[in-house]
Amino acid sequence: MLLSTSLINSKSDEFINFFKFLSRFNHYSKYNSMLIYIQNKDVAYYGSGGFWKKKFNRNIKEEARPYIILTPFTPVTIVYDIIDTEGEIPIEELLEKGLPFQPFSVLGELNTKQYSKLLGKLKDWGIPLHNKPLSYFHAGYIWTPKGHLEICINTKKSITENFVVIIHELAHLLLGHTGFEKISNNRNKKELKLTNRLGLGRSVEELEAETVAFLIASKYGLTTKSAEYLAGYIRNENDLINFNYETVIHVADKIERMFLS
Repeated sequence: MLLSTSLINSKSDEFINFFKFLSRFNHYSKYNSMLIYIQNKDVAYYGSGGFWKKKFNRNIKEEARPYIILTPFTPVTIVYDIIDTEGEIPIEELLEKGLPFQPFSVLGELNTKQYSKLLGKLKDWGIPLHNKPLSYFHAGYIWTPKGHLEICINTKKSITENFVVIIHELAHLLLGHTGFEKISNNRNKKELKLTNRLGLGRSVEELEAETVAFLIASKYGLTTKSAEYLAGYIRNENDLINFNYETVIHVADKIERMFLS
């Protein structure tokens, strides 16, 4: 009943996110991780007060939000997200050392001038970029509420990681995944009409956008987690059948011309 309530009205992307969440935690049962997911989907890494103190010498903040899990011989156990702990080692460093993977890490270093050029081109095309303190497992997103367009990135990520995230979100836009109709360049007064390809399904959309990001990142000597990321979205043969190779390559070239040259 609890599981069905948490996932009611969910679509395939929510189903995928749910099981990805469970796969991150091996120090507690999957059932307890499900309970945490129901309480807060953005929890980065959780443990009891004793767990944090004994294993990492971290204390629980006074304003920490408690979460409930079940353990043998006790009614419930209270646990806390790493974000609500404090200690000598920064949270980001501890996460990178303590977790089995770093979901959005990028090997290589981007030239700051290239990143600045990308930000300038976003401004020229009227695409607002917002830095937000997103969770450790949330790199960023593109949002189109009521005809408005904006890209949000994680303030906790490096400019190299955010470069790849921005390219990924621009790919969604130019691939027609958002349904946004057009963008206009304030500097040269050009207008670009966008294709509407809504309805492909989350798996295909992510496969296409991440492939674009991979192609462009590779050109700048950056190695991403694209292989693992893409593998996680290939659910069946239809995902690859609906994948449009020509459109992906065309969009990769277009992003380079519009935002990176």
